[in-house]
Amino acid sequence: MKVVSFFAGAGGLDIGFEKAGFDVVWANEYDREIWETYENYHINTTLDRRSIVDISSDEVPDCDGIIGGPPCQSWSEAGALRGMGDKRGQLFFEFMRILADKQPKFFLAENVSGMLLPQHKTALENIKSMFKECGYELGFGLVNASDYGVPQDRKRVFFVGYRKDLGIKFDFPKPTTDKKKITLKEAIGFLKKGALPAKDVYFTNGSKCEVANHEYLTGGFSPMYMSSNRVRSWDEVSFTIQAGGRHAPLYPQAPKMILVAENKTYYCKWNQLNIAEKHLN
Repeated sequence: MKVVSFFAGAGGLDIGFEKAGFDVVWANEYDREIWETYENYHINTTLDRRSIVDISSDEVPDCDGIIGGPPCQSWSEAGALRGMGDKRGQLFFEFMRILADKQPKFFLAENVSGMLLPQHKTALENIKSMFKECGYELGFGLVNASDYGVPQDRKRVFFVGYRKDLGIKFDFPKPTTDKKKITLKEAIGFLKKGALPAKDVYFTNGSKCEVANHEYLTGGFSPMYMSSNRVRSWDEVSFTIQAGGRHAPLYPQAPKMILVAENKTYYCKWNQLNIAEKHLN
């Protein structure tokens, strides 16, 4: 079955669909920093580099399904939580515009769990209603990747719909690892030596790494970092691995942060560089 992808990013969602047997024939991504990565991993997929607002529906190839993750910053708990008050949040409407015009057999849209916060309740209900008005039987739910064999807590909201004339309702799959989740020790326990400090703060050492990307951040953390306890032990599931190293979870053997007041976490005598040097080498 043929699928087109919007807000494709580096193509993680697309890879998942390809592994499930779908053919991603066309994708759209506006961020020029990601184009090279996407095209390296999807050599057979046509990449449209325009903003979705500049793409007319008749320019999108006919397909069986439309997938995508509209920008999440508007809904993220770590962001300003502007929701539909942010232009990025309004890109959901552009996704629906093309969905309504193309009328594929199914669609899938995903976003961060912050959409479920009380301040977004009205906007969320409107989004769900609009998907139904586009002609789809909607399945909606919150999914944690750690319930499906991924060794990190990563919660995402999914909208999945089948065109109403097909008479199909989407049911979310039952967790595969609900009784025994994959721990940090099981996932990366073997990576106890050989880590390198990142080159020039954020840049990779490339081929010098004994294990690909086995490096640690040497730059500063985000100003919000100290308000979160970003340390979990070897027998726990990892925190969400975020895109920026400034929010990266600390090494599992690091001392736990000590909460001294709401939104203030005191972390004594350690930093990422100290921890890596002491425990990784």
